[in-house]
Amino acid sequence: MYSYLRAARMAGKNMHTIKWLVVIAMLMAGVWGCATTPRAPAGRSQGERAPVFGVSQVLPEEILQGSNYRLAERVPVQEYQYVFTVRSDFGTITAQGRAMLGLRLRELKSIEAATKLDKYPLVVEGILMPLRDTETGLDLIINEPFESLERAPKGLGLMVDQYTDPADVRAGAPVRRKLAVALDCDPETRNPVLKKLLDELSLHVLGGSLLTEGAMYLIPVPGLGVLPMTAQMKELIVNSPPSEINRQIDRELEVAGVESSIRFRFHDSAAFTTVQRLQLMEQFRALEGVPNRAALIEVAAKAHTEAEALSSIHKGRMLADIQERKPIRLLKSVGLFPLAVLNSGTQVLICPYDYVTITREVNDYLDAYRAANPNVATVLVTAGRVSPGVLKKLDSVRVRIVEEGTSIGDQTKRADKGRDR
Repeated sequence: MYSYLRAARMAGKNMHTIKWLVVIAMLMAGVWGCATTPRAPAGRSQGERAPVFGVSQVLPEEILQGSNYRLAERVPVQEYQYVFTVRSDFGTITAQGRAMLGLRLRELKSIEAATKLDKYPLVVEGILMPLRDTETGLDLIINEPFESLERAPKGLGLMVDQYTDPADVRAGAPVRRKLAVALDCDPETRNPVLKKLLDELSLHVLGGSLLTEGAMYLIPVPGLGVLPMTAQMKELIVNSPPSEINRQIDRELEVAGVESSIRFRFHDSAAFTTVQRLQLMEQFRALEGVPNRAALIEVAAKAHTEAEALSSIHKGRMLADIQERKPIRLLKSVGLFPLAVLNSGTQVLICPYDYVTITREVNDYLDAYRAANPNVATVLVTAGRVSPGVLKKLDSVRVRIVEEGTSIGDQTKRADKGRDR
């Protein structure tokens, strides 16, 4: 009997230890995920020197400054994306790409909305005040997981008891997810200030109306291509833990014929939050009937950073837009740019980047593409701009360029004529 009780106690201790080891491992994964930057693909840094733009040259005037931020004037280009510097009340934020900038500005607007909460103005102010006008907010990227363990073990312990899936741990209990949706932000946000706000404020929220009408009206971020959460997404996030939503996504992809290895990588990718998976799935559904639409998920499953995940969503939206205008006969995942084959036979290269310069990667890709498709009419649809060097290269390999959102009908006809050149 004594041996049995001793074994039971040991098992209980082991389970408790395992539980905390899992949590700490997940928190450390988040910390190192923030601190580690994957290397750029070979050849991407070799080529013409990327220019530096003024912020007003690349963004609309109305978003250059907000109530709790302003954008720095200098905008360099790195890995084909603009690199923005945001001077916020909580420190300096760097955003690679317009999509990432859009996400960061939405997060700042969510923080602003929290200050207009009906019931908890003093609580919100108490959370935010120590983080204003210092670098403390950004330091939380490293320090927050361990501060949380010490500051609120009861709240975290409750969360751990209920959730063991990493996404569930990040999103938290239903009240935290409801608060995030009310503030129009992702409950799995990687923004350290917003995360801290959700963590601490959710302990004070007991239900009822969370926001005033003024706070519920969040100003959109124009010109950045940020996809909002739909009403259906918000309902799912509030009523279902991320693990269940991700299982539903996996089942849908299985029914659609996406192979298990791709589904597994997409499901387990740390680059995507559950909300971002839902946003990509919205584009996937828009491609229903397109052969090999699984290529969209295959590309997304290769994402290693949040910027790459956002880029995958943008690629999906660009493909869905093309499908609406000109039916796609086939999707292919080939190297730098995903490829859509139209019913006319024209091939469309999808470029989701801000500013593409001539690099060894771009040069080799275009040469290999034209060698494999010597007489195929080709159009490159870009979400941003390309350098004069890229324009010259595209002309030499007989590829037309079209800006995103522009009708490709006339360009397709021109490309058809160019096949016989």
